[in-house]
Amino acid sequence: MKLFFAIVLGLLLAACATGGAAIPEPESDGAKVFLAKCTKCHSWPHPSRHSEGEWDHYLDLMGTEMEKRNMKFAKDDKESIRAYLHKHAR
Repeated sequence: MKLFFAIVLGLLLAACATGGAAIPEPESDGAKVFLAKCTKCHSWPHPSRHSEGEWDHYLDLMGTEMEKRNMKFAKDDKESIRAYLHKHAR
């Protein structure tokens, strides 16, 4: 029973983190890279959560954090994520 409640709580928290909205263009390369890289440490924030400038700031912060954790963040992946987030920014 505790496992059931833990699963339900996890699903509710995930929905809150994303505003309950589906990710834009989920089959696009940008969305796939975004989800693959950005959910290794946290739930994905909806792309419309921030402006282009704010996303640039967060991408730089996350790049630094990934370096600290010895996680690979290829320049091509970062640029793909940046283009995807800029396209769907608020």
